[in-house]
Amino acid sequence: MGLSIQLDQDADHWVLTLQGDLDYSECASFRMTIDRILKHLPSATVVDLSALDYLDSSGLGLLLSLSKEYASQGGRLVLVTNESVDNILDLTRLSGLFSCAASIDEAQTMLADVAQ
Repeated sequence: MGLSIQLDQDADHWVLTLQGDLDYSECASFRMTIDRILKHLPSATVVDLSALDYLDSSGLGLLLSLSKEYASQGGRLVLVTNESVDNILDLTRLSGLFSCAASIDEAQTMLADVAQ
């Protein structure tokens, strides 16, 4: 299965929703979306990975890149994960590098708590 990318822009934050497989073959389109986010640099972005079926090391590398670039520019990034993504983050010992939520609502609450 390929990767479906949807980017919704809100006044407070953007939501990037990924569905399908984030692997090497899909990284070019994902990188273009990351570049778009970094160009506009909204104060916060939620990356919804809850419908992701597969995540390989190249996709994980792009998420790390986005996180580092975003943090260096003062932005706030929250990942919405599923069990598979959580397992990958735990296995690679990267779970501590990301702010993670179980749902979009939880992610938006996390962002609202920081804004106050």
